[in-house]
Amino acid sequence: MEEKAELVKCLEEKIDSGKATVHRLKPAGKVDGVEKLTRKIQQEIKFLEKVQSTGNVKKEHLQSTNLIHLNAIVVRLFCANEPTNVMKPFKYQKSRLEVDIVCNGGASWIKVIARNARALTLISMGNGEYGQKSVLDQAVSYLQCAKCHPHLYRPPDVIFHFAYGIEIPLASRLEHMGVIVEGDRIQSEDDKSTDIYETDDKFSAWMYTLGSMDEPLDKYKESIHSDLETLNTSSLATEINILNLDVSTLLAYVTNMTNGYDHFIYREPLLTQQAEMERKRPVKPILEKLFKEKELIVCQTAYENFMNIIDVIGGPKETARAKELLSRVRIVNNLPTGRIVEKLSLGGKIKDRSRLVFATGENTKSITVSANEGFVRAARMQGIECTVFLHEPRSLSEIKEGYATKINSF
Repeated sequence: MEEKAELVKCLEEKIDSGKATVHRLKPAGKVDGVEKLTRKIQQEIKFLEKVQSTGNVKKEHLQSTNLIHLNAIVVRLFCANEPTNVMKPFKYQKSRLEVDIVCNGGASWIKVIARNARALTLISMGNGEYGQKSVLDQAVSYLQCAKCHPHLYRPPDVIFHFAYGIEIPLASRLEHMGVIVEGDRIQSEDDKSTDIYETDDKFSAWMYTLGSMDEPLDKYKESIHSDLETLNTSSLATEINILNLDVSTLLAYVTNMTNGYDHFIYREPLLTQQAEMERKRPVKPILEKLFKEKELIVCQTAYENFMNIIDVIGGPKETARAKELLSRVRIVNNLPTGRIVEKLSLGGKIKDRSRLVFATGENTKSITVSANEGFVRAARMQGIECTVFLHEPRSLSEIKEGYATKINSF
């Protein structure tokens, strides 16, 4: 009877803890994925409440609940710098990998592990259940997946957060693989566990999978952080000095609308709407600030499309501005290779021209500047994150002014 009373008490504590966690999450509601996390916690609470109502509480009910892991994610989330996503899925091989927390603006992935430190070591030494993945297996998956989803051309840092600590030999192995380890370091219970480096023959296979058989482990760790040789990885956002200008950006820069002629109501509702947006949020100052001290490039396809538009519907002032802008840019060949061309299927918002522009940006390790939000969203839906600076669209307007109604420009 005493044991049952203790189980009931533990059950009540877990339910109360879950409800407190849901309440705690409310301020973080703007982070993408928090609603999903909240729903998962509520599902666990609902299950435990159902068990509570039957009065037939068993030890297995408390052991099988996922609340411990979910609570640990919440605790780590509130310590994260610039969290952008929670429980975010990424395409990986023929399946997907779910990252508990994406933070540092997208530059870091955190996996939260809320298991007994000794059990983690034993599983990593091959003493787990059949088919059970160890944290070493998970590390391989995370590191490979991170390479497929670079942030500013660099794989996100992979951080494993051990809520209940990690034994020192296992922590060392993970760090050699390139994982950043968080959590209390615990001395191994016996000397045998320190042989983790020697006991698993699978390690060679793992290293082969990672493509690092011919280089030492510390070399592999360095390679994860050196995909962009020319960039200072401590300030990536400001150190990318090449801007790849999309057609939409070229148009927005030279149109009369962004150069002092935004006080019109046009026959075309779209132009009128853009003019209203321009009066509230001028685009040219944003682009001027962005362009400052940067190298500007335009791929051949974007250049040809831009010039065709200028030739057909560009006014005299817009044509002059186009000539001046193009004198400041470097025209580069299209670079139709890499993941954007190979993995993005054409259709919907994914047009061939846009795919070429963004692929060129990817291959020149530049930031693509564009108003093509539709392409970026569609690419994200297909598992591709673009390195892009998005701004509002602005169309050529000079010729249309002749048929427009002028309004007061206060």
